[in-house]
Amino acid sequence: MNGKHCLAALGIASVLLAAVPARGFGAAEAPPAAKPEGKKDVLTISAKDYSATVRTPEGWQGDLEAAKPFHGNALFTQKGDPAGGAKILLILQHKFDENTALLLQGDIANIRKQYPNLELADLDVKHPKYATFAKTLSQPGQFFQYQVYMNPGSIYPDAIFVGMSKPKEAATPAELAAYQQIVQSLQLSPPTVAPTPQ
Repeated sequence: MNGKHCLAALGIASVLLAAVPARGFGAAEAPPAAKPEGKKDVLTISAKDYSATVRTPEGWQGDLEAAKPFHGNALFTQKGDPAGGAKILLILQHKFDENTALLLQGDIANIRKQYPNLELADLDVKHPKYATFAKTLSQPGQFFQYQVYMNPGSIYPDAIFVGMSKPKEAATPAELAAYQQIVQSLQLSPPTVAPTPQ
């Protein structure tokens, strides 16, 4: 699978890692542990000093182990995983400051290096509490990538990335609704320890 196919199939595995240095996603350190919660449709991700929960949309499945090769915390696929179906990757990643919009800008700049004709569009996806920065990136006929970065506030050491990738064509309204549900359902517990000043 070459770089173009990888980007089209899942979107951000190589691009995101090159774009943004991540705290716990290198070979030396594993990403925060994730486990299914008591309810089948809720996943819990345990970070060092807090936990995150996210709901799995109806007709989708959340897979914590499948996210690990992409240095992610949860990977969502449609049940039956139809050929060409959308894939959604959630990553909790270390933030170096509170300007989370720069993470999205960095991704766009790095993807443009490989795809100079990259098209951008606004993406109307918002979290009810966290600062949200969203864009649709596409190379029609090759891939559509929906990217959301969220900043849950200065008491958390991590930013939240939720990316949805679809090869060749735009996401369907049902896929976009599932993506929005994942973004909006994400909740972080209060940290048990205050982050150290940077």
